[in-house]
Amino acid sequence: MSGRSLLTLLKSMIERSYGMPPVIGDVTPFIIGDAGYAALYGRAEGARLLVRETSASLRVSLYYPDALVRHLERFNPMTAVGDDNIDAFGVFIEELDHLLTLASRAAESRPVSRMELEHHAMVTKYLVVVHFLGKQIGRRRVPDALRHWARHHLLERYAPGEGEDSGRYRTAAKLAGRYLRYLESLRDSERPAELRAYQRRPLVETTRLVTNLN
Repeated sequence: MSGRSLLTLLKSMIERSYGMPPVIGDVTPFIIGDAGYAALYGRAEGARLLVRETSASLRVSLYYPDALVRHLERFNPMTAVGDDNIDAFGVFIEELDHLLTLASRAAESRPVSRMELEHHAMVTKYLVVVHFLGKQIGRRRVPDALRHWARHHLLERYAPGEGEDSGRYRTAAKLAGRYLRYLESLRDSERPAELRAYQRRPLVETTRLVTNLN
């Protein structure tokens, strides 16, 4: 797809799609692996954005487990997206989107909730995966079967469970699915402007926009 790294390519795609200012020039210094996470927190269970807010600043790190990085090096999405890498690729996109969304909101002095971060990332990872699939098959319009496959892996596999996180993920995924149906109902020429509007729109307005969609 490009001579750029996967991380650099995704950062550019996300910022360009939403009209985000490049608040973070180089994401690399923000990323830590297993050793860095262990030094700060101990043992982790999965990729995550680490946030520490002080009275003067917002400090963040993006943790990608070594195993996740090795898996995506072995099954590189820039070569092909399939059953062997879509889940890992989705996680990779999701956490990067958290970082970029949080940075853009901080730069604009706009608050963002955890629900909004999850919802935004789910929209992003679906759109990115569909874009990669289109490049992979050489078609601008990705067939419905592939879109359904992507939705299943990225939005519909959150099993019921206990706790706040489980409920938030399911709610965010359901809202993302509704918003994506709305977005895909628009003409191709209308979608770029809508994504930029979505980036500026409060979550409550997005919820209201898609409430009556089937």
